[in-house]
Amino acid sequence: MGAALSLILGAAGCIRAAVFLTPLLETIAITASLLMIVGISIILGAIMPLGMKLIGIDPAHSSTTIQVVMDILGVSITVWMSAFVLDSGWKDLLFSSFLDAR
Repeated sequence: MGAALSLILGAAGCIRAAVFLTPLLETIAITASLLMIVGISIILGAIMPLGMKLIGIDPAHSSTTIQVVMDILGVSITVWMSAFVLDSGWKDLLFSSFLDAR
């Protein structure tokens, strides 16, 4: 279910970026970030209450903890993924392949 949700939201993010004419590399970076953020939040949302219960903390506290952790991770993942896609050799590789295909 988590993979399905991640793919659906990733596709929606990709479509939204395409509708607003976002450059291709930025669309790839944002879509990949969105996929990772949703996937990680689903995993944390399933594991954190169980872990808190295991160590004796009320699992009801996990919702606010997950929100804070995912806010920090979400920004970090977006920055890392954008740096990876936009500041690496992907740009040259992608555009050279695209131009060769024409």
